[in-house]
Amino acid sequence: MKAWMLDTPGQPLALRDETQPEPRRGTLLVRVEAVPLLSYTRQYLRGELPYAYPPGPFSPGTNGIGRVIAVGEGVYGGYRAGQRVALSPYWVSDEALREPEQALIGLTAISPGSAAMLADFPHGTLREAAEFPASTVFPLDGLDALPSARLAALGKLVVPFGGLRRGRLAAGETVIVNGAAGAFGSAAVLGALALGASRVVAVGRRAQALAEIAGRAGTRVVTVALSGDAARDVAAIREASGGGADLAFDMLGHATDAQATLACLRSLRRNGRMVLMGSMACDLPLAYGEMLINNWEVMGHFMYSGADYRALIALAASGQLPLDAVEVERYPFGQLEAAIDAAGEAQGLRCVVVEMRGDAVTHAVENPVGNAPREA
Repeated sequence: MKAWMLDTPGQPLALRDETQPEPRRGTLLVRVEAVPLLSYTRQYLRGELPYAYPPGPFSPGTNGIGRVIAVGEGVYGGYRAGQRVALSPYWVSDEALREPEQALIGLTAISPGSAAMLADFPHGTLREAAEFPASTVFPLDGLDALPSARLAALGKLVVPFGGLRRGRLAAGETVIVNGAAGAFGSAAVLGALALGASRVVAVGRRAQALAEIAGRAGTRVVTVALSGDAARDVAAIREASGGGADLAFDMLGHATDAQATLACLRSLRRNGRMVLMGSMACDLPLAYGEMLINNWEVMGHFMYSGADYRALIALAASGQLPLDAVEVERYPFGQLEAAIDAAGEAQGLRCVVVEMRGDAVTHAVENPVGNAPREA
């Protein structure tokens, strides 16, 4: 089989012939069909991120869509050869501990003891066949009508979806999404709508980008472009949310000040909740008395649970989660370098996907209403 391999961070990727593995006990071997790329893939490959990389050489790549080739011994569920599945990189060890080890396959170790997990499973999804633990492989039964490139957008949606569920979003509530123009923030807008939010206030600094997201997501989305004036921004968000929101979801990336996050917090109603999932590079100052008098709840959240992923798939299968709202830009497996560059530029409801059908696939972009792809 063919596989993209990284010997050492900072070295060029190499497309090589590798021996297709046999599935070990407790694993599935999956024929990969489509892989969504992270926006920071280039920085990751260059070794510019403070990650605990798998031992090299290894295939990078996190999420993926494919079909089961073979089921290893000790997998007791209903997996079967040919079954459509989603591969998730988020792996929590199956041990009866208070805090089991966790890792992101094909990306980084997370907890202190998870380097051993990546030593056993160093390879991600940028290979024609991937072996993943069964607990990270999610059946996509009921979604066979959708192409794999379209289903790859689930990897973009599931991260914020886990945070919205952690925030106990209930149908009919009003949600603020901070950083809504970003890759995961825009996905949070769609996830909140699928979970029944009556109104989503999409907050960010780029008015045009926010307007484009609202145009794709529907009439329940209103936008607020931040001015930088704290009092003015709080007033604008509260007005857009109809007097205050029930939940604020913060997916702000690499912020160097906390002003936007605090504006969203102060736009909550009494008893409101805030979920933090972004990558703010500074402290978040919380006033003790202000938190107390408003009964606010602030929670940090990392990734998602298996139950979250299954719920997301169920919403997609029922049509409540419109995957065609995401613009999919497709690249063939052999044009990975061009796809990585495109992923670095992708923002909002855009997903760059590598397909494994070889160079016969033309680079194409599927428009947001799901019509036939146009050549790019």
